[in-house]
Amino acid sequence: KTVLDEEIGRACASLANWPGSRLMHDNVLWKPPGARPIGFHQDNSYLDWFTPIGIITCWIALDDITPESGAMELVRGSHRWGHFPMPDQFHGPEHYKCHMETAARSVGILPEIISIEVSKGGGSFHHGWTWHGSGYNRSLGPRRALVVHMCSSESRFVLDNLGHGNGAVYARYRRLGDDTMDENYFPITWRQDGYRSAGIDTYLQVKP
Repeated sequence: KTVLDEEIGRACASLANWPGSRLMHDNVLWKPPGARPIGFHQDNSYLDWFTPIGIITCWIALDDITPESGAMELVRGSHRWGHFPMPDQFHGPEHYKCHMETAARSVGILPEIISIEVSKGGGSFHHGWTWHGSGYNRSLGPRRALVVHMCSSESRFVLDNLGHGNGAVYARYRRLGDDTMDENYFPITWRQDGYRSAGIDTYLQVKP
């Protein structure tokens, strides 16, 4: 119900200046006590399988988030640095900021890191080219979050992408010879003209 919420779609479309928002991907992140870092990266660098490339992410805390619990860290203004390739290590790198720091040096910027410290139920939005990652969970509790990745309602598959940027994963949802992103898998949750993928509201009323 949260992932398909119309207001999250509206907010993402407004931030990105899209005519509407389509759910690209959602996940629940669980960083238990002692968990290792997530390397700094730009989400869009993994997403060359659709066009126009680009997402807005709504990140929602399911626990109270502190620096000790491995809060997500965003680099202010880094979505304007340019486009960089996928890091060679995502899960558990020892020096989890190194790729971001290399990118910052290449554009002559001293990075300003913002730690997302919020109570459960709070969160943030970030641009798909924003550098972000998280450190160790050194607390005694879990750090969990619900993440909603939205793309433009006008997004379509890149038909010749067979493996780069997670294309091998998401191409499973592509019909042969058709660049349409099927709304059964990538529903439109909000659009300026009032459209919303058919069946969403009925689906949300079904008892588990």
